[in-house]
Amino acid sequence: MTSLDQRPLHLDTADITSKLAQIVVDSIGIPDKWGDVLDFIIDNTNACAAIITLRDKNTCQIVNDRNLEQDYHSPLIRGFSLEAVGFYLTELRTIDPWAKVQKQYYPHRPTLMSNVCPPEDYPNNRFFKWLRGQNMEDTVVFELDHMAGYWTACNLFLPNRDRNEAIELLNFSNAHFDLLRSAWKSSQTLQRSRQTGQALFDQIGTAGRACALVGPNGEFREGNTEFDALKNADNIRLSGPAKRVRFPEAMAIYGLSRWEDFPLSRYEGPEDVGHVFARPIAPDPRFEGKRETLWLLEFVRPSEPEKAPYDLRVLTDRELALYQAVTEGASVETAGASVGLGRTRAFEVWNSVKSKLGITSAHKLR
Repeated sequence: MTSLDQRPLHLDTADITSKLAQIVVDSIGIPDKWGDVLDFIIDNTNACAAIITLRDKNTCQIVNDRNLEQDYHSPLIRGFSLEAVGFYLTELRTIDPWAKVQKQYYPHRPTLMSNVCPPEDYPNNRFFKWLRGQNMEDTVVFELDHMAGYWTACNLFLPNRDRNEAIELLNFSNAHFDLLRSAWKSSQTLQRSRQTGQALFDQIGTAGRACALVGPNGEFREGNTEFDALKNADNIRLSGPAKRVRFPEAMAIYGLSRWEDFPLSRYEGPEDVGHVFARPIAPDPRFEGKRETLWLLEFVRPSEPEKAPYDLRVLTDRELALYQAVTEGASVETAGASVGLGRTRAFEVWNSVKSKLGITSAHKLR
């Protein structure tokens, strides 16, 4: 971070917005780059420090707190020395008036803390005395994300309580609030998706199976080490700019025969390649109906069992009851009657079961 007397001349408003947007977009996929966002804000406003914090009803903590407790470092802290961060964590966090008021006041939009928490109202001014020793006297705070039980906030610190400078920083924060908040939420959603995918890969990887996460039209998203080995052996291919998965002619596919309206792409390859199970991966519930379904592909060697492990969690209670009756040998009509369905309705529900599980015939279940 540049010091106050080394800062470049401020860019004009249009340039600031354009350059900030570029840095913010980069940060969506690489969380550590949020430090670059904070640096840019400090270099082009009158803020002298910045920090991103995680809040709930009881605590106010710094994001990446576990790492901070080990070495007092985080890419989401700018303008504080390591010693200052360590002192705050060990001595001042529990008596921080700003944190206490922010937990109660909940600053959704950019808020100047001296307006809602004047230092003179607190006889025990140990926190504010320490802050002045860091050449900071005020802060603008605003929400970046809000989920059940907690929210994430950005704090931009001012070196004095000059009213004009405070208003300038407030105006900057309000002007870029939507951009910063949307990008942060997108970044967190992406990280959660990656963590979910990795957890699935790790679970399957314990059995030594190759797996990949693909888009609705078969475009490759992520894969594990075993999948890389499968690809290197030419037992699977990725084609075109979208890296769509292509399957050997001999590879049997269970659970899915087509991605939407796109036919699966085949190529003449080795014969002894086993088969693949395709399972739908539901999107985050917040985006249900708004984002297309992803697919988890699990590749099984020829020596492994060939019965497809259908994911029954996608079925409703009535569909599951019908499915179980059919697997026990009953006809669709008889199975439907056993769960209280008429003949026509039984076949409608059975068609839904087949669609969800990728079953072409009841004989595959017996």
